[in-house]
Amino acid sequence: MSHVNNTIVITGTSRGIGLGLCQHYLQSGWRVIATHRPNAIGSELHALEEQYGDSLRLAELDLCDEQSILRFANEMTSQLSQIRVLINNAGVSVNRDFGAWDQASFLTNFNANLVGPALLIQGLYPLLSEATKVVQISTGLASIQDNIGADGPFDAYAVSKVALNLLTVRLANREQTKKSIFCAMSPGWVKTDMGGAEAPTSVTDVSAQIYTTIEKLTAEQSGAYLDCSGQVIAW
Repeated sequence: MSHVNNTIVITGTSRGIGLGLCQHYLQSGWRVIATHRPNAIGSELHALEEQYGDSLRLAELDLCDEQSILRFANEMTSQLSQIRVLINNAGVSVNRDFGAWDQASFLTNFNANLVGPALLIQGLYPLLSEATKVVQISTGLASIQDNIGADGPFDAYAVSKVALNLLTVRLANREQTKKSIFCAMSPGWVKTDMGGAEAPTSVTDVSAQIYTTIEKLTAEQSGAYLDCSGQVIAW
């Protein structure tokens, strides 16, 4: 299948999985709009820009800044007619051990991991169609049933992603938005700044898995919580 006319928006592409997804979609012939925080374009993104030219567009976006989201959304809706895929990859993991919890760490996680993606989807709504797939990068830590790492320090991060999962389900069933396909997807434990060097999966491998799974997503899977190979994760 040719993807010459297909446009994807990927948030948080300066490093890690976002950068890997950016590379994979460019290699697969897509037109990629890659967002990065202000003044945070890494050398790898610059290299991709030089290599792929007009197929890659770098755009400033701070998901913790409502005005930045509005500016980006207005720019996109004035210049594009449709996006085929939106990957809400950008996020943070700011955590404290129980006993040292504070308001700031919880609010930081919720602002970046839930509120930002919610407002971005709302802003890009005019570009969503029946052909659009919206993928929220979640985590296995958000499974209430599995309750992974309950004694670990990732409480604020985990609960913000539970909220993102619920947002995904609500969008998949909302009259205005249910025409598009929405899913929450956990990439698993990956070698990134967040995942650490001991993680078993490389960014290159997980990016290829996510790409393949998104390609195969069907309307019947809208609202699902999946791993990167497309297997259902227990809520």
